[in-house]
Amino acid sequence: MAKRLARSQDSSKNSQVAIVDDNGSHTYSKLLNDAHKVRATLGSTNLKGASIAMLMPSSYEYAAIQWGIWAAGGAVVPLSPMHPERELEYFITNSEAHRVICHPSLLQNIEPVLGRLGDSVQLISSDMCLETGESTSTDDDVAIDENQSALFIYTSGTTGKPKGVVHTHASICAQVSALYEAWGWSAKDRLLHVLPLHHIHGIVVALCTALWAGATTEMLPRFDKDKVWSRFIDGPNNLSILMGVPTMYARLLQTLEEMPAERQKAAQVAIGKLRLTIAGSAALPTSVFRKWHEATGQVMLERYGMSEIGMALSNDAADPSARKPGSVGRPLPGVLVRLVDADGTDVTETSGASGMIQVKGPNVFREYYGMPDKTAKEFTPDGWFITGDVGTRTEDGLYYIMGRSSVDIIKSGGFKLSALEIERELLEHPSIADVAVVGIPSEEWGETVAASIVLKPGEKQLAVAQLKPWCYERMAHYKAPRIVKVVDALPRNLMGKLDKKAVRALFAD
Repeated sequence: MAKRLARSQDSSKNSQVAIVDDNGSHTYSKLLNDAHKVRATLGSTNLKGASIAMLMPSSYEYAAIQWGIWAAGGAVVPLSPMHPERELEYFITNSEAHRVICHPSLLQNIEPVLGRLGDSVQLISSDMCLETGESTSTDDDVAIDENQSALFIYTSGTTGKPKGVVHTHASICAQVSALYEAWGWSAKDRLLHVLPLHHIHGIVVALCTALWAGATTEMLPRFDKDKVWSRFIDGPNNLSILMGVPTMYARLLQTLEEMPAERQKAAQVAIGKLRLTIAGSAALPTSVFRKWHEATGQVMLERYGMSEIGMALSNDAADPSARKPGSVGRPLPGVLVRLVDADGTDVTETSGASGMIQVKGPNVFREYYGMPDKTAKEFTPDGWFITGDVGTRTEDGLYYIMGRSSVDIIKSGGFKLSALEIERELLEHPSIADVAVVGIPSEEWGETVAASIVLKPGEKQLAVAQLKPWCYERMAHYKAPRIVKVVDALPRNLMGKLDKKAVRALFAD
């Protein structure tokens, strides 16, 4: 990856802007130079995949530190300002990171943790790396094995302690090059980056792909719906790509509806000029897909991936008419995808059949760090990664996600039901703003369909008796929720994903 940065810098003739943040514009030439300063601070020899943790704000400096660690042959362990102390300590110790590069503004987040860890972990100021570090020549670049550890991504840990997903330089390059080809990236693109930088979405899919292409990335410190709209309406009309999670798009739509007519029109015009709007990290509700199209003229591009595989499936970037609501498209270049049913039969070519999604290709991670047994368990004997997601494939080759095999597939009355499908339908109800569907143990049905619902402003109550007639017009009777609980908000993680374990707990009382 570090070598690719050098090539991007060369192709841009030193002057192409790589990143724009609150402190101004930063060229590829500067990024390459600063990455070498970081490398010099870490030492001139190849770190051979040694873990280096970094706690940085979403800014140019984040990229400079990340690429500097890679240039030194280290593996990046990205920490987030949103992580509590307990998680910071776990990620540092679990990854065996003996050095942490931290921005001065975030020292208060990490100092109590490092105080407990003592001399086993060295604290390095990012300012020391970038302001006083001595740049080295690209001629002095160390030879880095593409199979060395390059990046740790920690899973959400909803079923146990978070697992450290280890990607190599080769697997990251495979992911990024596939997206570069499939999404038609070029140096002319300009991405508005609003995603957290400790997940595969923000790091690889957004930032790394943009840098790989020699494009420009505008980085906001965090997602703020008002600042996003302000950038589109009041800023230069030169953005081409926006990526986000479904929750972000839902909030942008809500804000758009509340704007004065003149400003609303300006927002719609600005968004309408984008080349791509992309949603991921959670299932995109059909209602958001349709409302976004109606409000902006943009047909959302949905894709499918996860920490362990990067992106595997994507809708067509060149042809908006080929994107279907609820579909995550077809396999990306170089990625193999198949569906396997409970009997172990490959049902990929059986239209409408459901099966476990399995993925194979150079994009797949190497290991869960320090967990060889768990790693082996997640692969088939013939080398396919078992995603844990159940999907279907239509005759025209489009894939649809039914949900996680453990929490999104509900077995009720002899039927296998997709919680995501039921959620998509319920979000069309005029009183429902947000919903999560889970299966609750039942002696009579095996599992009972239960819905936790957030009502729209002004709505006070929605009972099962009121909901059933509406559901019966849109879905089979056995899919309709038998239990409904109205809540103020649904439990979600930092990326907006529903915590289905916590949703189930809402029905425990």
